[in-house]
Amino acid sequence: MQLRQNLYRRHHIVSRWLITIGIILVIVIGVLIIFGKALSPARNAREKYEPIAAKVGLTEPSDFLVSKRNTVYYSVIGENKKKQQIAVIMPAQKKPNPKAATTVMLKDGLSYQQVVNRVWAEYKPKKVLSIGLTLYKGYPAWDVSFTNQKNNLNFVTLQFTDGKELKLIQNL
Repeated sequence: MQLRQNLYRRHHIVSRWLITIGIILVIVIGVLIIFGKALSPARNAREKYEPIAAKVGLTEPSDFLVSKRNTVYYSVIGENKKKQQIAVIMPAQKKPNPKAATTVMLKDGLSYQQVVNRVWAEYKPKKVLSIGLTLYKGYPAWDVSFTNQKNNLNFVTLQFTDGKELKLIQNL
């Protein structure tokens, strides 16, 4: 009798563990699938726009940025044949066109890190949400979104060449 009870307890404990492990596995796989789906638009855009950037002179892509305001812009950053750091800024299109791309030499303007430093120093955000290269009235600019200390959403557009504030939207 005692042996049967021990076997039943062991079987019951093992069954509980297997069910728990199974549930955890299902949750982990579900989370991975959700993250994969959430990241697929950015991955698809990168695969679509990097070849266009290559057609206008970018040989070694290193970064891919997205700017979403009135118009969505994709930027591919990397090196050209002369090993110079460049960025290719392109508006989102169903069929991307190399003629719509704007190429800038990164040495001619603020770097990504300089923009980050300026935003932290000048606007003292709680969190920087996104930074991307965009075209503002036809000229290259940095678009930054961040939350302030009161958790309000803010946007600032900085001129690429000198960091001059072009547009500021606060407390949304």
